[in-house]
Amino acid sequence: MKKIIVKISIIIISLSFLSVAIEMQGMGSTYDGTGETIVKNTIEKTGAINTVTATVFDFRGYDTLGESFVLFTAICGTTAVLRKALKKGDESNGR
Repeated sequence: MKKIIVKISIIIISLSFLSVAIEMQGMGSTYDGTGETIVKNTIEKTGAINTVTATVFDFRGYDTLGESFVLFTAICGTTAVLRKALKKGDESNGR
């Protein structure tokens, strides 16, 4: 019974992905020349020679700062949870 449910689930998911892929073809391109503008104007606007560094730290600085904050928060939360779990494990072992 489990094998049948798994096979049906895989078929449904595959059909969903295929449907989305077919629908996306009609959407067209979202390229509006932004990348080309960034590459051409990087040195002039930021003074950075490396385009990737300029994009991450100058053009998308707030976004990068937000991602760093989310990552830091996730690490702190994980550490807190694992520390509690480790202390409980130590108490049950008699340490």
